[in-house]
Amino acid sequence: MITVVAAVGAALAGAVVYGGARFADSVNRDLAAPGPSPSSSSTWAPAPYGTLSPAQYHYGKAVAYAADRDVVAYTPQQHPHHVLTVPFTLTNHGSRPYDYEFTVIVTGATDPGPPQSAHISSDGMLPPGATMSTKINFETRDDVPVQDIDVHVTNVDKKGISDNSS
Repeated sequence: MITVVAAVGAALAGAVVYGGARFADSVNRDLAAPGPSPSSSSTWAPAPYGTLSPAQYHYGKAVAYAADRDVVAYTPQQHPHHVLTVPFTLTNHGSRPYDYEFTVIVTGATDPGPPQSAHISSDGMLPPGATMSTKINFETRDDVPVQDIDVHVTNVDKKGISDNSS
């Protein structure tokens, strides 16, 4: 009887190990497979964008503009655990797709403290007339009232398909 129990236990353990190995092998095959290929009719990779207008994101009051109002920063939002979020919209007002990169500088978020900065990218081309939304989080040491926080957008780099800068 003990031999039968030991044999059943060994078979179950082997099945679990083998099943786990098969699952891991399946996951490895999935991860090694190439990702989806880009559309053959497209000459640029689209950014993750929506069809909402900037006002439809309900971010509140705009506090900073850049690149002829293509880049708009909105009132910062305080969150628990000293997290400050600055929401943005990027709207391509141009006649061709553009990739956007810019720097955000936040001052007054820590009292007293140095300005904080972050680099943001559209992660791909934004089609003409399209708007996308993004947010950046900053760590703060104090719960500074949002009206005392200044947001600046600088170093905007707007690149089209065939140019190095705009």
